[in-house]
Parts: sequence; C-alpha cells; structure tokens
Amino acid sequence: MLQGNVVMIPPPAILSHAISRQNIDFEKQSVSDPDHPEKWTGEMEKALNLGVLGADLSYLINHKQGALIPRYLAAIRQLTDNLGISHEVDPELLQQIEAGMENPSNMLGLQGVFFRNLESYLRKNKRDAISTYILLGGWIEALHQLANPADSIAGHPLDRLLVEQTHSARGVRSLLDSLQTESFAPIGASILELCDALEDLEKTYEFKPPIHDKRQAVTYVRSNATVACSESELHELHELIRETRQLILAP
Repeated sequence: MLQGNVVMIPPPAILSHAISRQNIDFEKQSVSDPDHPEKWTGEMEKALNLGVLGADLSYLINHKQGALIPRYLAAIRQLTDNLGISHEVDPELLQQIEAGMENPSNMLGLQGVFFRNLESYLRKNKRDAISTYILLGGWIEALHQLANPADSIAGHPLDRLLVEQTHSARGVRSLLDSLQTESFAPIGASILELCDALEDLEKTYEFKPPIHDKRQAVTYVRSNATVACSESELHELHELIRETRQLILAP
C-alpha cells in the first residue's frame, strides 16, 4: 500500500534472485556507476537513483560481487544523508550491512530491512513523493537487469520474467498520477509509455477447478495466467527500459 494505492511490484531482490537462479553470470552493464552520487543535485534525482542503487545492491549480493559492494553502500549512504533520511531511519543499518559482507543472505536481509524502514519513515513524515521515486527507480533498474542479458536474444529465460511485469504496470501507472512536477515530466512520460507497452501484451487465463475449504467455508478460485510477447514487442520493451533508465541516470 503506497499513497492509498495497492501496488503489486516485486522487490528488486526477488527479481535479482530469479536472475541468479537461472545461472546467468554477473554482467557489469547490469548495474549503474556508483562513484559520483554528487552529480544528482535535485531531490527527485537523488531519490530515483537511490532506488537504482538499491536494486544494484540486490543484484550484486545475489551474484556474490563482494568486492564491488562497498562502493554502492558508500553511494547509498551519501544519497540518504543528502536527502536527510539516513539517521532518522536507523544510523546503524548500513554499518550492519557492511559488517555482514561475509554472509550474502544476511546482507540481503539487512538491505531489505533498511529500505522497508526507509519507506516507513518517509510515509510517517509525509514525504510520499520521495518514497515513490525510490520505488520507481528500483523498479526500472530491476527491469534493466532482466532486459540487459536478454537483449536481442530470442527465447531468453529472463524474457518470461520481464513480460510478467505487465501485472505491475497498472500499479506503477497509478503512482505516476501523484507525481505531477515539471522536472519529473520527461521521466514520467517515458515510464508511462513503458507501462502502456507492458499492459498491451496479450494475457490469457486458464481457469482450474476451485478448491473448497469446508472447514473455513471458503472457496478458492484458481487460474493460470500467461503473457504472450512477440520478438518485436520484446525489442520495444528493451528499448523503452533503456531510454527510461538513461533519463533517470542522467545528471
């Protein structure tokens, strides 16, 4: 629940874990450059790229790239400090993440706690726009991590995960309505175009026999949902993701 909307968006950690389970090697191009966070000067840019770096951190943890992780933690620390939110959330969490670098699963859990606490603080302090920017930045970066190794490869195993984001597009679209600022307009328009392309994919539903729970007096309706996507539609999705990400990363 965000800004009164139910938003079905899988956390970047889940998508990066799905990538690693496909035995797809780490690709440097799947993460952003963390070394110059000072180039993002506006609050919107900082929040969007905080989301990007959070998704990158999940990807690095899942691919056991411990040598790169400190650079991303340093950038996350600087952006949260600049936004005035790191110390209010929990000043020790990033230190705990750093201390847990020998244990990837522990580090991923701490990272999740950090961003959940961050979201909770922002909601309580009526900084919903910042929370939404972080969410959107993380979502776009996670889509990039799905599309990057699958780029121009028909039938890549990550394509299925990418097209299933059609179910997230409606929630993302509802969030865009609350971000009516001139500075966000180009990025918002690009995300909206991506949502349109995802929602236009053909979806089919195969209903399965319901399950009747007599003890609870509940009937569960079941179905299998599939999403069809042509090679040209995949190419369009990859291009839209690339263009949107470039707008977010640009200083």
